[in-house]
Order: sequence, then structure tokens, then C-alpha cells
Amino acid sequence: MRRWLALEVALLTAAAALGGASLALKAGHWGWSWDALNHHVYLGMLAEHSRWHLDLLAANYQAYQYPYPYWPIYRISLLDGNGLVVLMIWAAAQSALLMPPVWLTAHQLLKRDGGAAWELPLARTAACVMAYLNAIVLLAIGTSTNDLLATLPLIWALALHLGQPNTDRRALLCAALWGVSVALKWSNGLMLPVLLCWWWQGAAPNFPLRRGAALATGAVLGFGLTWLPWGLQLWRATGNPFYPYFQAWLGGH
Repeated sequence: MRRWLALEVALLTAAAALGGASLALKAGHWGWSWDALNHHVYLGMLAEHSRWHLDLLAANYQAYQYPYPYWPIYRISLLDGNGLVVLMIWAAAQSALLMPPVWLTAHQLLKRDGGAAWELPLARTAACVMAYLNAIVLLAIGTSTNDLLATLPLIWALALHLGQPNTDRRALLCAALWGVSVALKWSNGLMLPVLLCWWWQGAAPNFPLRRGAALATGAVLGFGLTWLPWGLQLWRATGNPFYPYFQAWLGGH
């Protein structure tokens, strides 16, 4: 059974990569936006080469965003060869990375309840296709934005939380992945209500202390360890590990 499931994931991942490459081929050009020209590629370069002694506001305050998710787009934009081929590789890679957690989510949500053996794989496949047909996903594939990469840990967190048994250890892991996604892109913090839903146990309002402690610990560790290498650089350069935010409390210049 596990071999068939692994084969199903492999085939869907390959199909997703092919689909992403096809979208890039149809578009025929990079999804360069103003943000890409202003700071996406710069941030990718900053992730690899320290420029604190050279630049102050080279890309305005966007220069202080977490740079590491932009490193792939910086490196791949330097590749020699046909630009369309490079774009297809990038779009295929993003699409392939998304498929395993999306498939796992479908696998956890769709359980067999009678019917033929082929119905469940077909339902999972249809669910994955519907997820990929989301307009936000289609618009993000093959562009310089970091939205898909930054959301990847969050999707894994949602997929793993749906598994059984739903233990405090699993809650800690899922919250850590949530913290990682927030460090990669702060707007993912809007998914904070998800942590509260994971904390809620039973039909009546019940928030067990151990579960809450696991979620809080995981979220803090996931965010802190991910942000640490960049936060240290910001602290040394500006005096504030979250610069340009929270200057009223943490200072910075």
C-alpha cells in the first residue's frame, strides 16, 4: 500500500513540475515585477554577499526584509543560456515542491468510505488539481515573489496536523513550521488563528495547558531559529534585530 502511495505522490509531483514548466513556456517570459526590479534580486544577492559596509537603503526599507527565500531567484537569474529554459526550471521546481504537502493534506482529509478502490486516488488527484488551479498559485508560479516558498512550511504544518495521533509533540512540530513560515514572510502571521484552533480540544471550549505550551514553544523556536542569522546581522548593523520595525521599543538607527 505504501509503495502505491509513494508512486502516486511521485507521479503527481512530476505532473506538477511539468505543468509549472508548461505555464512558463506559455507565458514566454519572466514574471518580473516592480518589486523584482526594486528589491527581489537585490535581497537574493544580499543573502549571499554581505553589503552592510556599502549600502544603506539600496532598495529602500525593503532591503531589510528576510533575504534568504530570494536567494534561488538571484542565483537562477545568473545562469547562462536561454532565459525561457531557466524560467521553466524555476517554475517546475516551485510546482514540484508544493505537491507533496498538498497531496498529504488531501490524503488526510479524504478517507475511504466504501466505493471502488480507484475512487480514492482519483479524489486525491482531483483535490490536488483544484489546489493548483487556485488563481494565486497560478499567478505566483514562475515569478520572482517568495510567496510560494514562504508558504511551504505552513502547508506542511497544516498537512501534518491533520494526521493521527494528534499529540502534543505533533502540535509542537506544526507550530514550529508555522513559526518558520512567519519568519520567511511576516504576513503569514495572519494564520495565528490556526494555532488557536489546534489548541482547542473537544466540543466545549477547552484549552489544555500542555497543548498550549507545546504550540507556544514550537512557534517561538521555529521563528527564532529561522530569524536568528538575519536578526544577528540586523542587530549588528542597526542595533535592532527586527529593523526597521519596533524601533520605539528596541531602538535602532
